[in-house]
Amino acid sequence: MMEELVRIRNLTTVDSNRAALHNFRLQVFSGEVLGLVGLNGSGKSTLADVFTGDIEIKSGEIFLDGDCLQLEGQRVSRLFFEKQGIFTIKNENRLIGNLNVSENMSISLKHRMSDLLENPGRKGRLQKLTLKEFLPRINPQSYALDLPPVVHWEIGILKAYIDGARMIFLDRIVEFCSSNERRELFRLIEILKRKGTGFVISFNKTASFLGDFDRIGIVRNGALSGILHPSDYDQNTVANLMLGKEYTGGSSIKKETTAVGSALLELQDPLTRSSAGGTGLNLHSAEILGIYDPVQDRSGDLINTLSGNGGSQRIVVEGRTVVISEEHHVLQAGIGIVSEKIFDKLFFRDLTAGQNLAISAAKRSALPGGYIPSSADRYIRNSYLDQTGLPADMSSLPVKLIEKDYQFLLAIHMRILSGAKIFIFENPVRRADLLTHNLIYQRIESLRKEGTGVIFISTDFSELDGFCDRIVQYDQIGSR
Repeated sequence: MMEELVRIRNLTTVDSNRAALHNFRLQVFSGEVLGLVGLNGSGKSTLADVFTGDIEIKSGEIFLDGDCLQLEGQRVSRLFFEKQGIFTIKNENRLIGNLNVSENMSISLKHRMSDLLENPGRKGRLQKLTLKEFLPRINPQSYALDLPPVVHWEIGILKAYIDGARMIFLDRIVEFCSSNERRELFRLIEILKRKGTGFVISFNKTASFLGDFDRIGIVRNGALSGILHPSDYDQNTVANLMLGKEYTGGSSIKKETTAVGSALLELQDPLTRSSAGGTGLNLHSAEILGIYDPVQDRSGDLINTLSGNGGSQRIVVEGRTVVISEEHHVLQAGIGIVSEKIFDKLFFRDLTAGQNLAISAAKRSALPGGYIPSSADRYIRNSYLDQTGLPADMSSLPVKLIEKDYQFLLAIHMRILSGAKIFIFENPVRRADLLTHNLIYQRIESLRKEGTGVIFISTDFSELDGFCDRIVQYDQIGSR
């Protein structure tokens, strides 16, 4: 029989840069996987912030093991909740990079099993047996710096379990995983679930795998608007509950069939000196070329090559040979890259969305001396911002305070204003909620209609199928 781990009643948080919770209610039981689904800004991460002590509680009650916590005007620390067995792991949580897996595991073993310090051999055996039971594919001697983020989160989950976790909150993690990584993550979750650990997993869009949760809580405007069980799960129903109205969009946009244009980009593989294999590619105007790379190895080489980080490379743009050896050469060649791998380099993060757009437009519209005409500046700040799809209240925020999927949308428009005629997008909709997901698809399709060439890289084949003119698939070795 499942026992109640946490009960939240009428929880309201103080307004901040994050969405506030309003009379939020929820129950979490042992041995269950509860999904929390909602648009960005609906309050999912705010709930996670309650358990990490990052947000002040205005009113409400949290019951732990039946004991009621009176929380008015308090900010409860992460350490307090962890002592009660409530752990939170966010997408930015990482292991210590210069330590290996075994050493990172030891941090937990020292915390809860100090008696093992007197017997290092026993500690080593326990680490080995724990990893063998739960994560047999992980080499204990691998350095964290060399591991993908999903492995960091898996080790974090296992560390929480070793530290006595009864409930683990995974906030904004699943959407950053490829389909293969997600299967591995849920394999570990299922093992710990059978041992009685409860999980709360937040996600921001409908997806077929949500039917694998034991229950799904729909979060909207800071409150729980409904609970669904697997037998009730339907993507349209979830979308309607997330929006609070009927959802008329689709999960993706089917591209209109049109003939592609003239050759726009030719990239030779740096190893084979051929455009027929490896990372070699041909792209035509008015074409969307999909690249399916579940491992993200070969596509990473492509991003490095086209961003000027892979050494001096020759590419052909509209029949003209261009040498890419520095980052500024990329924009000069008319190539706009929006990639997770170089995301932090795309913006001036302390400037607003409007200021970033104006700086991007300066390349094309600046007068001698670097001044932007006032008419261009007014257009960007007033009219063009409406075209980006960013909510009006976000346009004047510093970029660092804007949700990541909205940042992705902003980056697309920055590259449009800088004059790009070739776009390379890497996983543009992986983190997006269902509204932003469609906005990004619509923008890519409109670029194609204008004659732009688009390379669309994804770890999810369903994002490419029916939307791209051609799809190149990289296998797990990196060949095609």
